[in-house]
Order: sequence, then C-alpha cells, then structure tokens
Amino acid sequence: MSSNNSFLDRYANTGTGLSDTDIRTLRAMTRRFNLHTKEFHYYWDETKEMLQRVFQTGNRVVGVTGSIRVAFDVIISNAIEPGDKVLTLTNGYWGDYFPRVVKSYLGEPIVYSEDPRLPIDPEKVRDVLSKNSDVKAVTVMHVETDTGIVNRISRISEIVRRYSNALYIVDCATSLGGMEVKVDELGIDFCFSGSHKCLGAPAGLAFITVSERGWDAIRNRRTPIFGMYGNLASWNEPLPLECEPPMPAQVVHAVRSTLEWILSRGLKEVCRMHEVAAEALRCGLIEMGLELYPDCSRCEGCASPDKFCSDVVTTLPYPQGVKPESLERIMGERFNLSVLASPYRPGCFQLGTINELQTSPDYILKLITTLGLAFSELGVKIKLDKGIRTAHDILVSKAQYHHWKKLAK
Repeated sequence: MSSNNSFLDRYANTGTGLSDTDIRTLRAMTRRFNLHTKEFHYYWDETKEMLQRVFQTGNRVVGVTGSIRVAFDVIISNAIEPGDKVLTLTNGYWGDYFPRVVKSYLGEPIVYSEDPRLPIDPEKVRDVLSKNSDVKAVTVMHVETDTGIVNRISRISEIVRRYSNALYIVDCATSLGGMEVKVDELGIDFCFSGSHKCLGAPAGLAFITVSERGWDAIRNRRTPIFGMYGNLASWNEPLPLECEPPMPAQVVHAVRSTLEWILSRGLKEVCRMHEVAAEALRCGLIEMGLELYPDCSRCEGCASPDKFCSDVVTTLPYPQGVKPESLERIMGERFNLSVLASPYRPGCFQLGTINELQTSPDYILKLITTLGLAFSELGVKIKLDKGIRTAHDILVSKAQYHHWKKLAK
C-alpha cells in the first residue's frame, strides 16, 4: 500500500508509541467538525459503538481527553475509596504504576510482583487471593509494554471470580486492536486503552469500558469521588450538548479511521496479522543471534498460544558492548529508523508490531535487515542471512492477508 511505502521512506518510530500515523489516518484528521452539533455527537456515538466491537463488550465506553495515563486515575478515583484494599499484579513498570495510583487516592495496595522476564503466574495469584479475599479490586496489565510480556488475563479472571468478589481492572493500553480483548467473556469490570498504540492515532484520548458491577461500585460509594472531570458518575447523567466535555475532533477522526479499517477486515484477521508479524520478527532476531528479554528457556516457543511474548511489542537487551546511542545513531542516520533505549527497562530497547504500518512484511524484513547491519557494524556477530530467511519463510507460509500476498508469488 502507498501508506506503507511512504512510511518506509521517512524517519520512522520502531517502538510502541506514540505510534506512527499512516496516510489514510492523516487524511481523516483534516476533516473539520463542529463539536457542539448533534451530527458530531452521533458520529462520536458511532465511534464508541465501534470501540465496543473491538473491546468485545456491550458495556458502555467512555472517552476521556488525555493520554492513557489519565485512565489509571479515572478508574481508581471512581472505583476505590480510602482504605479499600487493591491487589495489584505486576511484572514491569506499568504494573508498578498501579499501586502508586492506588496510594494517591488513599487505597491500600497489596502488591504481587512476578519476575519481569515471566508472565504473572495465575496459580500464585490464587494463593494471594485466598488470603486476601476482601480486596475491592484486582489490577493487571494484559501486555506489560515495558517487557513485552503478555499476561494470561483469561485464567486470572477465572481465579478472581472464584476466590473473591473483587472488581477486575485490566490495562489493555498496547494490546487493544492488535490482540483480542474479550471484555464481556472475561468479566472485566474496567478495561482501558487509548488512541496512540494499535489504534494508530496521535495521543489525546483514553477509552474506558465500565461493567454494570463497575457502575454499581461507583453509585454505592460511602465517600464522594474526588474531582469533577474524572467523576464517571457525572458522565452517566444526560447533559445538554453545549455542556458535554469537548473531544479532540481530529483524534476522534484518526481513531475512527483505524477502527473502520480493523472492522472492515475483521478483528480476528487483524489480530492474526499482528501475531504473524511479531512471530516473524522474534524468530528472525533469534536466528540472527540476538536474545530476547523474556526468559525463553521457560517458554513453549514463539508460535505457542502460551508464549511469553506479546504480539505487539518485543523487548531485547542490547548485546554486550553495544551502547544505546551508537545503535540509535546508525539506525537513524543510515536507515531513517528510530530505535531508542527503553526509558523504563535499563539496558533494553523495544520493537513494536502495532497497527498496519509496523505489521507489513516490508517493514518487518527491513527492520531485521537494518538491525543486523547496524549490530554487525558495532562488532556483534550476526547471522543476517539466516535471520532474514527465517522471517521471510514465516511471512510467506502465513501470507493470507491482502497486502502480504505478493510475498507468496
């Protein structure tokens, strides 16, 4: 597609966000819209209905202006009261962020920390919950963006329901639109994401789904909710159009464009596209001689449904002797690709496979090739041909998508 070709010709972000915005989405953002009209509100309501289909829920979707971080505050400030216990499950930076937010609203976090190179062990969660069945909520990351690990939110959901009456809060910041998130099937009470990951738009909107149990928790509070804008109880009241919190119209257009693309091709197919792209990238890098950050010795393999790595982000440690700034310089100056050191995981960098741009076969093969050339220049022993061939073979064998078929010819 032309959008992919232009993407490859400019200085592109290889990480997980802010995601690069394709030409189709940029064009959508040029549309003008008066926010204070019925037409825009119908348009916004339709967009939220599309989001429900991607979240796979009948629950109401609330859009809040701000980055994904605002969703942490909105959910915790609404669902948690002073003194409430919250079990926070963490295996990385963003999992660690939850107890900080809980404390800021005077809740009492009970932190279960897993080795960041491993997914959270559901059986250990069961052990913790059996001793703390009075927790008000359980929080978990679907994908820990910091490490690239995917957590088994389905199994954790079963344990939460069996051993407690806790609200189930899931961060799907990086995964929504690239991996299936079955909110209703898993009984997720608060699920959230945002515009600038797999939805391929600029930052500016956070999306929160709230179950009926979630609304009950808000309605039945003993204490008032701090603040006004983030008070979901007030959002549940009908307001005249001129009093609705204004949405960033251009971001709404951008998200709408990506949602239309996802739904026109089918959510399962788009998620499968991310899965295959991530598998090709990981296997190519491993065969080239690089190591992944997750503990691969304990994983069933990159193609396993129980693999440790997510389909949207892969984290790697820098090879011994390689300085982050050296890799950044070569990738930027020679190949127009931005590869930056992780701000949250010292000694590592992340590679994203999010949205249509980063999942195209041209991009995957270019990324493996350029990384191999850069590391070779920096003195790392690299089997470049083997890495490229491995990735190519995976892409060809699974080239069932409209913009992949040329590989099989």
